[in-house]
Amino acid sequence: MNPVESAGFTERTGRGDPPERIKTMLQTTGVDKSFGGRKVLSGIDLRLEGGHIFGLLGTNGAGKSTLLRMIAGILAADRGSIELEGRPVFENPEVKSRICYLSDDPAFLHAASIREMGDFQKAWYPEHDAERLEELCGRFNLPMDEKISGFSKGTQKRVQVCLALARRPEVLLCDETFDGLDPVMREAFRKTISEETWDRGMMTVLAGHNQQEMEDICDQVGFLHEGRLLTVGDIDTVVHGILRVQFAAREPISDEAVAAFRPLRLQRQGRLCVLTVRGEEEEILPRIQAMNPEFIETLPLSLEEVFILEMEEQGYAK
Repeated sequence: MNPVESAGFTERTGRGDPPERIKTMLQTTGVDKSFGGRKVLSGIDLRLEGGHIFGLLGTNGAGKSTLLRMIAGILAADRGSIELEGRPVFENPEVKSRICYLSDDPAFLHAASIREMGDFQKAWYPEHDAERLEELCGRFNLPMDEKISGFSKGTQKRVQVCLALARRPEVLLCDETFDGLDPVMREAFRKTISEETWDRGMMTVLAGHNQQEMEDICDQVGFLHEGRLLTVGDIDTVVHGILRVQFAAREPISDEAVAAFRPLRLQRQGRLCVLTVRGEEEEILPRIQAMNPEFIETLPLSLEEVFILEMEEQGYAK
């Protein structure tokens, strides 16, 4: 797979392409990773730009967390390269300091408060903004001088995101970051991260299982399965690359005629037929019109449905 360039926010956010000032570029080329002889990632090619939110969707054990840790410079690639603006990430403290990785299990200093964690963070990351941290904690109702260990898991997730944004990273990697948050807080943090990504030109990667969440906030998406990237592209292009068409035939249609469309999914009830196929309307609809149906209509597909179809095609829980 060739590296895929990020697309603009376009119609999804109504903001058009990011400002020209945004130059940050992260690229992985031919990345492999194995643990104990078991291959976890294979041939990962990915190109991401600042000012965009990339959604990494995958099945359980697909390698999402491993890929994020490698992009963050925590793990080394067995083969291939991971570079930020042409500079390797692994064993490069200056480059790694520009990347913030949020694991799915937040960790803090023992008995520390948010303010103390901010002071600790400032010692390691000069870009840390204490005023920004205080503003974020006020916005999300977080007491800065209470012990974080006494907070609920969901509240600790909120602390984790606030500390991350206060660092003002160029690259933000989120691993199931919104899990454990109530719907109101999920929406508030999605909005904040979206604004931060746009306003500062931050590059954000969200890894998880929540397809609806990805569809709402991301402008590009990738499907990871068994260590391989199956699909990468602008989210609208990925969704529109699969077509679902419902039509009613005037005469019985043979199995051979239906099979010629190579459907990903087929539903038939009498003369009513629902085909889900790869392709564009301009190519598929004329072929169905040639069968002289009584009516024909296209039905929308969500990102979740597209993801399920892709996984079924790979033989996953079909």
